[in-house]
Amino acid sequence: MERAIREVLESEGRGVVERAAADILRALLLLYGSAWESDLMDTLTCLWGIRGMSLEEMGEATSALPAAEKLLAERGLIRVETRYKADLGKSEASLEKFISTDYLYALMRMFSGDPDLNKLRFQMQQG
Repeated sequence: MERAIREVLESEGRGVVERAAADILRALLLLYGSAWESDLMDTLTCLWGIRGMSLEEMGEATSALPAAEKLLAERGLIRVETRYKADLGKSEASLEKFISTDYLYALMRMFSGDPDLNKLRFQMQQG
C-alpha cells in the first residue's frame, strides 16, 4: 500500500482532485485512521487554513472531495460507508459517511516530516 500512497503524493500537483485525495489521507492520519465526514471536513478546513488557502480555493477543494474519495477507494486506501451516527442533541440517529483506512501505520511512515501536518499539529497543541 505504500506504493499506492506514494503515487497519491506524487500526483498532488496534477490537480485539485489529486490534492484533495492527499489531504484526505493527511486528515485521516490526524484522526487516527477513521472519521465521520463532518469531522473529516473540520480537519480538512484547518489544514487548508494552515496552508493559507482562500475561501474560493477551499470551495474548489470541497467540491473535489467526492472524486478524491472515489480515487482513494478505488486504490484500496480508504473505505467510505454510510452509517447511522448518533447525536445527543437529536432524538434519532442520522445517516452520514464514515471514512476509514486500514493503513494508518503506512500513512505515518509516508507523511513523516510533512510540513503541513507539522504546522497543524503544532497549532493544535497550542490550543
